[in-house]
Amino acid sequence: MGSSTPMNKTLSEKKYSPVFLAVFAVFLVATAICVAGTIVGVLEARLAHHDTQWFWAAGRLLAHGQSPYDRASIRAIETDLGLPLKSTVPMTLNPPYSLWLMIPIGLLGPREAAVAWSLMLGAFFVISVLVLRGMVDGPYERGYMLLAWVFPPALCCIEVGQTGLITLLGLVLFLRLERNQAFWAGAALSLCAVKPHLLLPFGVVLIVWIITRKKWAIVAGAIAALAVESVIAMLFDHAIWRQYRALMGTERFVDEFIPTFGVALRFWVDRTAMWLEFVPAIVGSVWGLWYFWRHRDAWDWRVQGLAVILVSMVAAPYAWFTDQVIALPAIVFALTKAGGARRGSVTLLMALMIAAAVDMMVTKNLFTKADMLLGAAWLGWYLYTVSGEARAKASAMG
Repeated sequence: MGSSTPMNKTLSEKKYSPVFLAVFAVFLVATAICVAGTIVGVLEARLAHHDTQWFWAAGRLLAHGQSPYDRASIRAIETDLGLPLKSTVPMTLNPPYSLWLMIPIGLLGPREAAVAWSLMLGAFFVISVLVLRGMVDGPYERGYMLLAWVFPPALCCIEVGQTGLITLLGLVLFLRLERNQAFWAGAALSLCAVKPHLLLPFGVVLIVWIITRKKWAIVAGAIAALAVESVIAMLFDHAIWRQYRALMGTERFVDEFIPTFGVALRFWVDRTAMWLEFVPAIVGSVWGLWYFWRHRDAWDWRVQGLAVILVSMVAAPYAWFTDQVIALPAIVFALTKAGGARRGSVTLLMALMIAAAVDMMVTKNLFTKADMLLGAAWLGWYLYTVSGEARAKASAMG
């Protein structure tokens, strides 16, 4: 960051409060540790500490014409390599159209696969941030864009090989392309479909928006991309969709606590009532429809749509800390909005990022059940930050 950036300029002029300086100092330390840990994790490429083991095993089986959803085959691979049996679900649960990303690493050895997978996710992260930076309007506090590069959920995705960054890239490309290149915006949404459960209210609002605006090119792009991706998987295993349906018909995460409000509700009311997990998503979808209808005439995915993305993340029936990476577009647009960030919002954001960094550093052993609160905190921060702009506009009009 050059001397002309707002952050350095303000520091040199001693205009920051003691609270900000204290938070900033802790933030630098926590961020440095997270970045170093991510680099070490990628270089060591210990598959036993990577979720990549599931993706690699699935890709390896599929590359050799076997079912990537076969428990016995996955267990045999993990046992032969001496890998820990992480849970009762020893395979990727991603739909067949997402497996084209896993086939190439299935052709590699386990260690090489872990490195390649992390590098791919890192590349997706870089592209996402660069595309976001190209979308925001100036002038804005350009130093704040540096915060995006050290967003802890993104670094954690790279370190452990989680797929939240694939969904992030799909979202960012959709936001970039939907105004002028609708077909390719729809194609980008196929990346979001890698984890469709993260964006249920978003999907409901998207469908209504497509119908009311007659954005059929987006539908065509999404169908075309998903069809091509599905065909790639089916070339290796013709029965892959039947195998996937059979798998999903038997999986029940009854006793495993997943840090979402839906699962917390199920544990509180009735552990066997799986439908309870979807209550927050249903409520979020109803809110999303009301919110869209209220703003339908001036709907902008880079404005109103960001709140829908965050609500979708908070209401997801199945999500982990790494999935909070999809909050990044809302954070970037809120920081760089016209008029500058609201007073105190940057300090608060860094405090939240410190909490996320601690979560990442302790590998979620301490904070697992609190991850859903951290997810809600990103939404709360966004509402706080953009509400200042709304009040300013109202004051100017009044």
